[in-house]
Amino acid sequence: MAPEPHSNVVILGAGYAGIGIAHKLLKHTWKKSPTFRVVLVSPSTHHYWNLASVRGLVPGEIPDGDMFRDIQSGFAKYPEEAFAFIVGTASGMDTPTNTVRVTTAAGTQTLHYIHLVIATGSSYPSRIPFGIIGSYEETLDAWHSLQASVKAAKSIIIAGSGASGVEAAAELGCAYGQTKQITLVMEGDLPLTGLFPKVRQAAADALESLGVRLVPKARVATSSTSQQGTLVMLSTGDTLEADLYLPFFGMRPNTQFVPSEFLDPGGSIKLNKTLRVTGSANVWGVGDAGNLERKQLIFAEKQALRLARNLHCVLTSTEHRMGELDVDDGLKMFVTLGKKRGTGQWFGLKMPSVIVSMSKGKKFFAEKGDGLVAGKNIVRSSV
Repeated sequence: MAPEPHSNVVILGAGYAGIGIAHKLLKHTWKKSPTFRVVLVSPSTHHYWNLASVRGLVPGEIPDGDMFRDIQSGFAKYPEEAFAFIVGTASGMDTPTNTVRVTTAAGTQTLHYIHLVIATGSSYPSRIPFGIIGSYEETLDAWHSLQASVKAAKSIIIAGSGASGVEAAAELGCAYGQTKQITLVMEGDLPLTGLFPKVRQAAADALESLGVRLVPKARVATSSTSQQGTLVMLSTGDTLEADLYLPFFGMRPNTQFVPSEFLDPGGSIKLNKTLRVTGSANVWGVGDAGNLERKQLIFAEKQALRLARNLHCVLTSTEHRMGELDVDDGLKMFVTLGKKRGTGQWFGLKMPSVIVSMSKGKKFFAEKGDGLVAGKNIVRSSV
């Protein structure tokens, strides 16, 4: 039986979680209850394996084909009545009418839904292309431009000493530590605020051994870019100059289209442990867009699996079998420090460098990208 015209399960965002949920519903739920259609919405025609972008910064390290993969080809095996892919960006939603507005190249269209999944992720306000920043072509052009800037620069400032900033600094240090001036501006006295002191010290020691200059207890107050480079004013009153400036701070959830009553003060969607949006029966959220756990891929993957199971229960009239997310508020993080080293903590333990390097540092799981798009896996979890 073909689904009704408005019986759409709309998934906003085709990142790791969005693609994983779409495939789970199509592979398992639609076969049992073919009364709905999955509509996947993404501003880009290609999925971006941005987990590997810290290494891909260095030109020639990771080919474009391992970073960007066509999305629609992975869904070609499903019937037309079961799946639709729309290249566009969510620009508004109205829960009383169960509609969401999507802006495409052809204009704005309104989609009706029976369920809406918000998996739009997060991004840096600087629009640094460490995530989708628009269409595939726009993102790829920005990515190539950034790689060219890295290659040409004699000096690079990285601001923000969380995992992305530290990993990027380490990769740049590994490639250029002897030929370019690489500087990491850190808000604390050591990088990776919140992790164990010995983990943070290991990161600092590794960065310095790679030729990265550390500037502690400072934040970027302002920056100005000209043809000569970028001038950075620090909170300490000091100034730094470089050919290239990479700001890795201020990441915000991509929820500008969501009504304010569904958002917390930080702009994240308020979710309950079933992954439903608080105050709604048929709107769901997952990953960086939500407020349940830290904004990391390991948590987004776990949430995607739980959301897909719960939505399966609703769509197959077995809602009594729904479960709650086992919310993890602990710090779990693997941080690569170039190609051969790493650090991190897991379940209260400092992780040995070799474990981090061998598990994450080899390829940043980029070999899993084909499986994600094809519906075989998300990252570590099967679909």
